[in-house]
Amino acid sequence: MSKKWQVKNIVDEASDIEETEEEGKNEESSEEDELSGLDIPETKLPVLRSIHNERNEDADKLAIREELSALTFEELQKLKEKIGSKKFNQTLTGVKKKPQVKTDFKRANPNRPREISSKSRKIETKVAVQVPKVFRSDPRFDNLCGEFRERSFYRNYDFVNKMKEDEVKKLKEELREETQPRRIEKIKYLIQRMENQIRAVKKRKLEEEKQEEEKRITIEALKEGKSPYFATKWARKERDLKEKFETLKEEGRLNQYMAKKRKHNAQRDRRHMPSDHY
Repeated sequence: MSKKWQVKNIVDEASDIEETEEEGKNEESSEEDELSGLDIPETKLPVLRSIHNERNEDADKLAIREELSALTFEELQKLKEKIGSKKFNQTLTGVKKKPQVKTDFKRANPNRPREISSKSRKIETKVAVQVPKVFRSDPRFDNLCGEFRERSFYRNYDFVNKMKEDEVKKLKEELREETQPRRIEKIKYLIQRMENQIRAVKKRKLEEEKQEEEKRITIEALKEGKSPYFATKWARKERDLKEKFETLKEEGRLNQYMAKKRKHNAQRDRRHMPSDHY
């Protein structure tokens, strides 16, 4: 690919853009001064150097293109570097950038909505209002509230359990007088939940009493010079089962409990049996 063919290609592409705009005399004189420092002979650029003469603009464009088509690629590059790519393209194509007209977005009527440009939106600065900071402290994670002691907590709030017992009595009285089935179910659920909570509190109290009793026996054995006895988990479990069976026997619910336990164990064993035995 020859350099002359590349130059003709550039000139052909530039000839597609056609816009008629007049160039000022100041720009023409500045172009003459810029062309004076080039190493290109004047015989090659007669029209470009005499562009200030009175001639038709279209004829000047055609003449300039013919002159540039005769130049080598190296000479075109030198010309472009000397006068700048912007002026070079304007001289070649005749295209001049139109000045941007600033749009006025003022309202003709103050009752109309304001027109805002979608390209550059003006963001109004908001004045930050200083709100007083509210300090909230959680007693669970606050060192000023001290450490959590479970026994002291339950001992201090033992009155809540007594209030629950009173509420259970009131709910049972309300259940006798209630006729709506949905309300009856709700009251039964509340009674069962509160009774379970009261039962759990009583169980916890019994465990605490047993632990205190074990501690007392251990201290007495140490005072007498004997070796202390520390019960294992299995021994404690066996003791709890024995006490549970004794209480059930006293209440007369031992047979009912054993029947339920046997049924539960039978269902558990049936799950692990092979399917042929069903």
